[in-house]
Amino acid sequence: MNPANYQWERSFNFFDFTTLVYRLQTNHFMIKFFRKIRQQLLTQNKVTKPALSSGRPASSAGKYLLYALGEIILVVIGILIALQINTWNEWRKDREKEKILLQDLAENLDLNIKSLQYDIEFLQELNHSSKIVLDALQKRMPFSDSLPGNFHLSRIPKLNVSLSNIAYQAMKDYGIQIITNKDLGKEILTLHEVTVPNILSTNSLVNSEYQPFDNHIVLHFNLVQGEGLTPNDYEALFTDHFYISWTRAHREGRKYLMKTDLDLIEEYKRVRLLIQNELDKLDS
Repeated sequence: MNPANYQWERSFNFFDFTTLVYRLQTNHFMIKFFRKIRQQLLTQNKVTKPALSSGRPASSAGKYLLYALGEIILVVIGILIALQINTWNEWRKDREKEKILLQDLAENLDLNIKSLQYDIEFLQELNHSSKIVLDALQKRMPFSDSLPGNFHLSRIPKLNVSLSNIAYQAMKDYGIQIITNKDLGKEILTLHEVTVPNILSTNSLVNSEYQPFDNHIVLHFNLVQGEGLTPNDYEALFTDHFYISWTRAHREGRKYLMKTDLDLIEEYKRVRLLIQNELDKLDS
């Protein structure tokens, strides 16, 4: 975009600074040219008063008009230069703001990646406990002191992952058009407005709370502080198909959640790399 039009319309194209320098130099040359003409006319003493008041011939009046026109042109050129410099300053400030917003967004994505990685680790721990419980019941293994802790963890369906979008909201409030790279702006918009909401919406349905299962746990287990859940009748769980089925369902649900976490991490990393590339360009 031509920065001369920047105050009325913004676009995603970078302003060519060399073009601005060239125009300023050209305007400066024109100003010196017109001033030289005026100085020559004054030196020759051919321009003092309008021809109609002094009775000078029409040629002097014509030179006076030329002089007046030159002054007008000088004023117009001065105004245009001032507007051009002001436009450049506004453009430069927007680029600084763009850089800050992109840096904040990159940090936000890094934070979300860590949150998702933690969620995967926790889901793996829950599934490990589910496997121990299911193996013990399927093989009808003797009760051991480690089982209460695993009974407790295996009943937890999932964690509700909290992903931050503070930096994106700040960018939206300022205006997404602040991003000069159109393709990057679309990627950021799609990530936060489409990809993440869709994944989180689907994940909210997976391993959602099922009250009958929770009631079953309360009915057949005792919560021992510092130990976990101790079954009222351990051997009865060998044939408790309701409990076994829901424990398996939770394990499979966690597998799906881990997969979506990994997919989202890859998407975050991809957009994060695009942002870093743009930051590198802004610094160059």
